[in-house]
Amino acid sequence: MSRDNFDIPEVFRRAMEEAGWNNGGDDDGGGRRPFSQQSGQPRRGNRLPYLIALIFVLLLSVGWIVGTYTEWLWFVELDYQDVWLRQWLFRILTFVIFFIIGTLFLLLNWHIARRRAIQETLALNNPKILQLRGIRWIITGIALFLGFGFASSIGGNWQIFLRYFFRTPFGEVDPLFNNDISLYLFSIPAFEILQQWLLSLLVLTFIGTVGIYAVNNLADIQKGQWLPQRSVSLRRQIAFLGAIILGLWAVGYVFSIYGLLYSGRGVVTGASYTDLNATIYALYAQMAFMGLTALAVLFNFFRYSLRPVGIMAGLWLVVTLVMGGIVPGLVQRYSVEPNELERESPYITHNIALTRLAFDLNEVDVRAFETIEDLDQQTLDENRDVLKNVRLWDYRPLQATYEELQALRLYYQFSDVDIDRYTINGETRQVMLAARELNKDNLPNKAWVNRFLEFTHGFGIVMSPVDQITAGGQPDFFIKDLPPQSNIDLEVTRPEIYYGEQTNDVVFVGSNQNEFSYPGANEQPVYTRYEGVGGVPLDNYLKRVAFAIRLGDTNVLLSDDINQSTRVQFNRQIQTRVNEITPFLTLDSDPYVVVFNGRLVWIQDAYTLSRSFPYSTPINGI
Repeated sequence: MSRDNFDIPEVFRRAMEEAGWNNGGDDDGGGRRPFSQQSGQPRRGNRLPYLIALIFVLLLSVGWIVGTYTEWLWFVELDYQDVWLRQWLFRILTFVIFFIIGTLFLLLNWHIARRRAIQETLALNNPKILQLRGIRWIITGIALFLGFGFASSIGGNWQIFLRYFFRTPFGEVDPLFNNDISLYLFSIPAFEILQQWLLSLLVLTFIGTVGIYAVNNLADIQKGQWLPQRSVSLRRQIAFLGAIILGLWAVGYVFSIYGLLYSGRGVVTGASYTDLNATIYALYAQMAFMGLTALAVLFNFFRYSLRPVGIMAGLWLVVTLVMGGIVPGLVQRYSVEPNELERESPYITHNIALTRLAFDLNEVDVRAFETIEDLDQQTLDENRDVLKNVRLWDYRPLQATYEELQALRLYYQFSDVDIDRYTINGETRQVMLAARELNKDNLPNKAWVNRFLEFTHGFGIVMSPVDQITAGGQPDFFIKDLPPQSNIDLEVTRPEIYYGEQTNDVVFVGSNQNEFSYPGANEQPVYTRYEGVGGVPLDNYLKRVAFAIRLGDTNVLLSDDINQSTRVQFNRQIQTRVNEITPFLTLDSDPYVVVFNGRLVWIQDAYTLSRSFPYSTPINGI
């Protein structure tokens, strides 16, 4: 085909024909259909198996469909549907792209191998195993299955690819390669995953290709007469695949070179004297010889010769053992260790500077704090406001005290004690407080109505100053009891707690049942009605069916107490809610409750973290 007449669709058509997909059925290796398929009569078969298979797939998919639909409704109610759509769109695109690439690559290589193996078998007049009915579809099925697996494995890294596509410059460079820090935070992690994925795909393709030729020559293998090197088609195909595999292996050394920025060989994290005066040269040499080995393998596409491959592979092995193993050890022992401070000082400086930059400590204002050794009463009186905020209570025994004095009922609990500051009676005071959450495991009556419709929320908080105790050694409460009683100018007017640290069950609010708030006088329950907008409204029957399936609970459909104004609240645990919306953030382990305009709200501290900041010392794995 001349350059002027180059036609991409024609090239693709020829590639498909080469793979054996030039007709709808099996062929005899020469592009002809078997006689039974040349009659022009359409094949008719029993469609019942296909119908059963379709029903089976749908049944297996019901859980996923319902889960996705109800999660979508949850995001809509929070007005974060755009977040949900972006996340799912990128997940789907990642999966589809890699599924198509992986599956097509496997299919083309394996069907080309099958077709060429058949042609060689016909020439030798051997049994035609690969022409047996259904072999093509077995190969196709395996390729589809593996393609699905490959796409699923890399699809779990969608956040890494998302960060790569929306990366921004960091504005600072590393001290060795002069690259912007964003290269290490966003680009290299994505490239490494892509390289590993391609290597896995190519290795499986290679194994499958050899396997196809081996299956086609089972008779010769059993007789010990099969000589793979005599198969020109096999030699060319594995030479092509092998060269790409080794080429990708060589590319991996680029990541190893950049990986020296995280080396732990020296006294601090980052490239050390030995890394930059020995190891890096070994990596460059290994990359070069691996690339030459790939070229030597590719040479076999044109002419069979293993000698260049053996020579290049042997040199790579020598370089790996000597330059990559022995030489760095000698440099470390005889050059660095006797002069460690002198050798490592520049790299320690790099580590300090980039560790400060990574943790945003490079602009900390350090000031000297003058201490007073002799305290007198006048000094104490002048600093009375400071002393009021010196914490005397430990949160662990205080939590136990709160539980004993203020849980008030077995079905209430305090998950932990938080510390905060409020302006109280005109003064800034440090206080300790805890939310009274509902623990349904301790309900005296665990009937369905109680668990899902009536007991829906916790109630109120307790608050006490950090520095005060009563004469009996108990906390001096600012806020306590049910309903909340306050002796300061901070009031809790909406004490209901529908979301919390330990609140992870499902409830239905706005039903025909009143909701229990707290036990009143003479143990008479005080009820309330939900007045918020949280939760998914069950305003049509489809939603009720979906949540009945999600919860595995037919009462959602059968209960007369659920009406069109009812809302189902799920994902009520604070960190679960935040994770659903911002999966790219790392959450602090302790969300804390806050009194704001009389309401109880939760604050969750979150951070953007990366383990890929070069030359910085990690703390707790970060």
